[in-house]
Amino acid sequence: MNTWAILAAITLTTVIGDYFIKVSSMPGNGMMSVYFPLGIGFYAVTGVGWFFMMRAHTLAEIGVFYSATTIILLALMGVVLFKESLGLRDIVGIALALASVVVMGGEA
Repeated sequence: MNTWAILAAITLTTVIGDYFIKVSSMPGNGMMSVYFPLGIGFYAVTGVGWFFMMRAHTLAEIGVFYSATTIILLALMGVVLFKESLGLRDIVGIALALASVVVMGGEA
């Protein structure tokens, strides 16, 4: 499996886990709801993907790409699914995450 496919799978798995954790944190749910262990389970699966990524890349490389893609997808999920708004700080943070990808991409 190639690097970009693994990275996409890790990111998607993390975002799904984050979705379940977010739902579990909402009123009426909690750590004892089915959503919390589902989120933790998706996080555990992410560890398998990290194992394979770490064989071929430095932590800095995969950390930057993973973090940037996760930030973008989580912001999008927050806006679309949870009706959260993005403030100036959020937008600047996303822009800086994208800038880090550009900087780190120059070394790859």
